[in-house]
Amino acid sequence: MPQADRPPDAATEEVGRGGLALLRDRRFGPYFFGSLASNTGTWFQNVAAILTIFALTRSAFMVGLVTALQFAMQLVLAPVIGAVADRVDRRLLIIVGQTLGGTAAAVLAVLAFLDLLNAPLLLTFVALSGVGQAITGPAAQALVPNIVGRADVPQAIALHSLTFNLSRAIGPVAGAATYALAGAGAAFAVNAASFLVFALALAGVRLPRAQPGTGKRRLGVFDGVAYVRSRPELVRCLVAVALIGLAMEPINTLSPLFAEGFGGGELMVGIFITCFGLGSALIAGWVGRLRRVMGSGRTGAVGVAALGVGMAVLAVSPGPVMATVGIAVGGAGYLLAVSDVNATMQHGLADEVRGRVMALWSMCFLGIRPAAAILHGWLGDAFSARTGAVVAVVAAVAAAVVLRGRRALRAAGG
Repeated sequence: MPQADRPPDAATEEVGRGGLALLRDRRFGPYFFGSLASNTGTWFQNVAAILTIFALTRSAFMVGLVTALQFAMQLVLAPVIGAVADRVDRRLLIIVGQTLGGTAAAVLAVLAFLDLLNAPLLLTFVALSGVGQAITGPAAQALVPNIVGRADVPQAIALHSLTFNLSRAIGPVAGAATYALAGAGAAFAVNAASFLVFALALAGVRLPRAQPGTGKRRLGVFDGVAYVRSRPELVRCLVAVALIGLAMEPINTLSPLFAEGFGGGELMVGIFITCFGLGSALIAGWVGRLRRVMGSGRTGAVGVAALGVGMAVLAVSPGPVMATVGIAVGGAGYLLAVSDVNATMQHGLADEVRGRVMALWSMCFLGIRPAAAILHGWLGDAFSARTGAVVAVVAAVAAAVVLRGRRALRAAGG
């Protein structure tokens, strides 16, 4: 096996910089903090949209529909955006996506402040925000290895994943508090401002080398599909992240029903979602060490097992305290699994197809979310929130089976 195709191991990680050094890097630092701001703002909007649609309709299905619309465009646009990201400046592509998402959030804020926001308008502009996310996602995933040196890629990917989970720890409860104290308009306005922060941060980033894909490679997703099909380990990664997306969705869609069942309100919804992020943030600093001890693949399998345990605890919880413990455990398992599988994939990718392959990642991980949200919303309305949590346990077990054993995920580049 060529050394370039090996997944990160202890020797590779030792020659790279540590997390603090990367955060001080003039290219990666702005990217990290800008991404953290944008992701945190997105949670302000997510929570405000969930609470607003639930207040308007009292329907878990409609809550699931709001979540679904945020990610549905991943299925439609991600393949094309991934191909574009292999041919153009990925940094500028992210700025375009952030600008579109920020505009949609600003319109939502104005409508809310004017008390003109209803369910159809909310769904429409949430969908437009989802278009911005679809543009940003594959380019952001593919940009990380272009910002840092090869030896720093595993640590940079872990930090990039951490932005999503720190935002989970910060955004939901802050968004719920903002909603309760100042209304939905203020939460949407925070999100609009956060998009601007990330766009400005990226505007000052200068890449150390030219963007990949400047040759005559065909503009399309099919090259990425062929690349993945020739590498069974990459297929395993994509199947696993789809199952992980299904397993973690109850935290978003069913939190209002769980909170209502426990006698809580908007703040409890934010606390539940925040605890998932806190669990993720607490495990983030141990991901590299755990991968060195257990190896890639087994680390991801342990992560999805923990996610399943957390969802099982949530399903049987008699009250909010036990539920938050289960949610935190699930969050830790989620971060461990996603970071391990993402690092394995990224390390083995040829850069000229990186955007297309990470578009497939977005389709599997984020594109599954619309169906998962609608499924869990229907389960919550037709049966109970606990039923949705049980289905999440089944999905986590299936992901653990896919990721079983170290050899299943080694040599992701083939």
